[in-house]
Amino acid sequence: MSHAGTEDKLLAHLFPDANEDSRILDVGCGYGSTGLFVRNKVCLSKGWCELWGLDIFWPYVEMQRRMGIYDRVLFGSALEIDAPDRYFDYTIATHVIEHMVKEDGLKLLPELERVTRKRVIVSTPNGYTESGPLDDNEHNNHLSGWRPHEFKSRGYTTRVVAKNVNSKLLRAFASAVFRVRGKQWENEVIVAWKDMSRL
Repeated sequence: MSHAGTEDKLLAHLFPDANEDSRILDVGCGYGSTGLFVRNKVCLSKGWCELWGLDIFWPYVEMQRRMGIYDRVLFGSALEIDAPDRYFDYTIATHVIEHMVKEDGLKLLPELERVTRKRVIVSTPNGYTESGPLDDNEHNNHLSGWRPHEFKSRGYTTRVVAKNVNSKLLRAFASAVFRVRGKQWENEVIVAWKDMSRL
């Protein structure tokens, strides 16, 4: 999450029943920006939730275990989450699905749903955007692009939001930099959520 703070305002409202007994999983926890957001905006206001992280890149897992944002950090694939069915109240995967080939992304959604009791929350760029390796982590490459209808057809509610860039000048600057590099400034993110408790 928090690729330029994109979906923060919306995400804060997607945990309506979270309380001190809630167990939340952050899939692809990486640097911990989503966990920090959930900890500050969800858990502190609704009670100290039990917050878990999951990542496939061992250096991120080690870093998160030292930082202490999460109560527990798991190492492994989001396609095979080491947890029983309906173990987490909320599962959130922000900017994860685009790092998988489409076939794996389509496997990710039912796996998130399997381990979730109340709500699955996913965010991803609206369409394909380029992204190369970071931190010598091959999993940071973008391998697929997604559109709202692909989530809606699987029972998700969707919202497309613009990046939270604070000024017109900053947006113009970012757009110009991307244009010079021969790329398009992608300013939209899909936020999709599915209520499991209604199924």
